[in-house]
Amino acid sequence: MRKQSRIILSGYLLILPALSLIFLILIYPLIQAVLLSLQEVKLASLSRQTFVGLKNYLTVFTFVGPSFFRQVLPATFYFVAGSIAGQLGFGLGMALLVNQKWVRGKDIFRAIFILPWVTSAIVMAISWRFMYEPRLGVLNHLLVLMGATNLPGWLNDLNLVMPCLIIANVWHGTAFSFTLQTAGLQSIPYELYEAATVDGAAAGQRFRYVTLPLVRPFIMINLVLISMYTVNFFDLIYAMTNGGPLYRTEVIAVFLYHQAFEYGHMGRGAAVAVLILIINLLLTLLYMRLNRERVAEQKR
Repeated sequence: MRKQSRIILSGYLLILPALSLIFLILIYPLIQAVLLSLQEVKLASLSRQTFVGLKNYLTVFTFVGPSFFRQVLPATFYFVAGSIAGQLGFGLGMALLVNQKWVRGKDIFRAIFILPWVTSAIVMAISWRFMYEPRLGVLNHLLVLMGATNLPGWLNDLNLVMPCLIIANVWHGTAFSFTLQTAGLQSIPYELYEAATVDGAAAGQRFRYVTLPLVRPFIMINLVLISMYTVNFFDLIYAMTNGGPLYRTEVIAVFLYHQAFEYGHMGRGAAVAVLILIINLLLTLLYMRLNRERVAEQKR
């Protein structure tokens, strides 16, 4: 028993540095954010803190300009849903295309396709903002060449501004989905496709019964990572619209920045940060539950 205890103790000692690092980087800041969300703290006087309980959360929920439930949350879920659909759909589609045997120059294409992902978000935002510019932008210039007269305002249009941001984010993030789904597709043995072809399965049937079940774990990981990244997404939206016009693109990350650093209410900003964490956890649990239910149906 002493030998076994020493082995167990040595194992804990070996993982202690990693656990300490996780605590310092993840757990401790999380605890501090939760505690800060219960305090009244101003950016101009960080040393003066007053415990107010859930007042910051109530203030966030009842905030008028913009309204958290009528403007911030709808804008966030609109942006997240559009970005997920675009990035996952285009990423998987391009991965399926490149995975075909008859496609040439795959390595070159992958190197070029990943460039948007490694591009600075600020540089990307400035580039897209220039393309959307009503008077000097590339898009309106092309429309003029095609004979259009009623040119859209793009980022100034209440109905177009969010789709414009989603398109820019999809262009930026599709490379990540493409890389992850390519790894998933390449893990599938080609013999399975040959066997399915011999059994008379068409292309759609091979995708449904061979590709999709085997690549589903990669899709679920992709969904979780895209969702968390997009809910926390800030720099592109801030640089392109700063939450406007009329709070139409005031997603929760931009709302956090405005509360904490422009209005100077650090406790209120921490409360928004905790709400972002809760949203990420709920989305992750939802994906995991849907995946478990899907796997259970297949086993039946």
